Amino acid sequence: MAEEITNEIVAKVSPQAIKKLIGTFFFTGFSPILPATVASFFSLILPFFLHPFPLLYLLITFSIFFLGVHIATDLEKIWGKDARRITIDEVLGILVTFLFITPINWKILFGGFLLFRFFDIAKLPFIKKSQKIRGGWGVMIDDLLAGILSNLALRFLILLGLN
Repeated sequence: MAEEITNEIVAKVSPQAIKKLIGTFFFTGFSPILPATVASFFSLILPFFLHPFPLLYLLITFSIFFLGVHIATDLEKIWGKDARRITIDEVLGILVTFLFITPINWKILFGGFLLFRFFDIAKLPFIKKSQKIRGGWGVMIDDLLAGILSNLALRFLILLGLN
C-alpha cells in the first residue's frame, strides 16, 4: 500500500517541478519580500552541518554550482534572465562564503551572511560584468564571486578576532 502511494506521488512529480524546487531552494524564491535574502538565510543550515566534513562540503558546493548552472539555464527560459525566483545561486554563495572556515558559530554565520548579502547586492564592477555571461553560468558566477569575496573578508575578520 505505502509503495503504491509512493509510486503514484513520484509518477505525478514532473522533472520541471523538481527543477523549480531546487532552483528556488525549496520555494524560497517565491518569497514576496527579499527572496535572495530569505534563501541565503535558510542556506545557513548547510555550512552549519557540513563544516565538520570538508570533503563532503566541497563536493556539495561543486555539485550545487554545476546543477545550478543547468537548472538556472532552464528556469531562465520560463521566468526570464536572472529571475528573482531563481535562488540556487544564493545557496552557492553562502556555501562558498563558509568554505573551509572554522570554527562555525552563530557570530561567524551572522557575519558571513551579512558579508555575502553586501557583496551580492553591491555588485562590484567585475561581479556585475559576470552577470552578462549567458544562461545559468551568469546566474551562478556572480554569486560565486560574491561568495569568494565574502570568504576572504570573513577570514580577515576572524584574524581580527571575530569568533
